[in-house]
Amino acid sequence: MNQDEILTSDQEQPEIAFSAKDQLPDLAEFTSTIVHDLQAPLRSLTMFTELLAEEYQDKLDEKGQQYLDRICDSGSRMQGLIEDLLTYSCAGQGEQTWIIVDLNQVVDQVMSDLESAIAETNAEITVKDLPQVLINPREIHQLFQNLIENAIKYSGAETPQIEVTAIAQEQEWLFAITDNGIGIAAEFQSQIFDVFQRLHPADVYSGSGMGLAICKKIVKRYGGNIWVESAGVKGSTFYFTLPMNTRPQSPNAKVT
Repeated sequence: MNQDEILTSDQEQPEIAFSAKDQLPDLAEFTSTIVHDLQAPLRSLTMFTELLAEEYQDKLDEKGQQYLDRICDSGSRMQGLIEDLLTYSCAGQGEQTWIIVDLNQVVDQVMSDLESAIAETNAEITVKDLPQVLINPREIHQLFQNLIENAIKYSGAETPQIEVTAIAQEQEWLFAITDNGIGIAAEFQSQIFDVFQRLHPADVYSGSGMGLAICKKIVKRYGGNIWVESAGVKGSTFYFTLPMNTRPQSPNAKVT
């Protein structure tokens, strides 16, 4: 490739990038349609499996019962995967309402939603004074819920001890969710934010591998960053940043 070809290639890159950006809403809509289409056959599978279990359970031998249990488990995992994929495809799409949100109230609501998991594990959650931010309330709730729920889930044999903090840094807020859980090895600390990335078998820790990918998509939408720091043996801290003066760029966004 000669110098003129290189210059031509460089000049074309912005146009290509712009075209790809224009296609993102269409891709999200396509993904959402596919996910909805998958719901119908899955509901049928679940319904007939439940009927089979109800009417023929007494006639199945031990191996047949094991097969039926596996079908039920697979159907449940598929349902969770489809729901998480739909959440991921819809994150940051459609009409957005931005309001001033008190994040202390958001985390209080998240803890209320996770009341069962908190009670079951005796989790101790400490929330330091959090700021008010201009943001979409549904998305910031999803972000905190995913991170706190993970901190509870991956606590191992320890009683979960979780701390939620925020620090002002020049033009952005730095948030941290610290836990005393099983930790994350250094080689996995980047890939866990990718779609469908799981570090543990489903029979050890439930989930679809979409939760942190959803967190990353939400944070990136507001121009922030998200990452994790962990010694890999015990405990992790998930950090994310949000600009203090963020303003919606989407034409579908409304500030109230």
